Amino acid sequence: MSISTKKFLMGFALAAVVYAAIGPVAAGQQDSTQAASPTTTTSAEPKRLPRDGFPLGPAAKVLSFTASATSVKAGEPVTLTWEVINADRISLDPGIGIVATRDSRTVKPAATTTYTLLARGANGTGSDTRAITITVSGTDAAAAAEAEAQSGRPVVSEATMRGPAPRMPDGRPDLTGIYIAPYHSIKVIDEIKLKPGAEKYKVGPEYTFSLGEVCLPRGVPDTIGEPYPIQIVQTPTQIVILYEAGGYFRVIPIDGRGHPKDLDPTWMGNSIGHWDGDTLVVDVTGVNDKVSVGEYRHTTAYHLVERFQRTSFDTLKYSATIEDPNVFAQPWTEAGTFTLHPEWDLQEYICEENNHDYKKLFAVPGK
Repeated sequence: MSISTKKFLMGFALAAVVYAAIGPVAAGQQDSTQAASPTTTTSAEPKRLPRDGFPLGPAAKVLSFTASATSVKAGEPVTLTWEVINADRISLDPGIGIVATRDSRTVKPAATTTYTLLARGANGTGSDTRAITITVSGTDAAAAAEAEAQSGRPVVSEATMRGPAPRMPDGRPDLTGIYIAPYHSIKVIDEIKLKPGAEKYKVGPEYTFSLGEVCLPRGVPDTIGEPYPIQIVQTPTQIVILYEAGGYFRVIPIDGRGHPKDLDPTWMGNSIGHWDGDTLVVDVTGVNDKVSVGEYRHTTAYHLVERFQRTSFDTLKYSATIEDPNVFAQPWTEAGTFTLHPEWDLQEYICEENNHDYKKLFAVPGK
């Protein structure tokens, strides 16, 4: 994710925090006659957001698109450089595919070629395009063969993005990639029932926000729902999940081992995985009782099972089934969908730098 996008999402997340803080008060003023059961919670359908959770904004715009030369001999290198803002997806054709917002690519055209940069706005907010023609003299066969070689990121075309999921040499789906889910889109799909006497564990969203105020993790699965991307790295024996938010990570063995005995509870717990057909199943235990899940705290008996399924090249389905016999009367599940972004890199995230308690922004002088 680009730094400018990250700053935008930080502001967007703060707005969501503010709404969470004041929204329930307004809702209570509008309808004080309805009382929810203290032991049963049903999920409300969240307001639909554009893909990847970005609010609708200005139309996409190509700020610049240049070439190091516009007239070359066959096979000579040309560097294309561009800068784009407000785009949901950017492609450079022919032969290059999905690209980042500010980047460059070296090409070696064998014949006169027009390169077209297309920046698409989110949900029809408007697109922009620029084109550059590189005139090539000569038709050297060796140069033509060399023209296939390009430097930079691997080529991922729009057609590839719509195609089937890639696979590892052993035939398993390859989950490797950088993904993001729309903010607040991973939602509860079951009824949440507390055990009698467990009402104290419902602490609301304020507790989760308080963890963020002091740069503590939100745990599993809540960290995966942050409005920042994750990166999955897959090998035949383990899966690694890197979180841009907080710089957290998880190393998940998939070699058949079980959980270690006498686990010390930690913020992200202990994870082990296995394959169930084309679905990666991850079992998580050993989570401490300081984190929360949604609006609930839990005990060290907390346990969840995650499922990851790459249903197409650009789509990763996710679900987490949660249980804690000391808190919940029955297991419940939340689920959502992640979108691949091959043009992104994870960025540095330092929570401790200039971090503030948002409530101070609303403090009343003299109180």
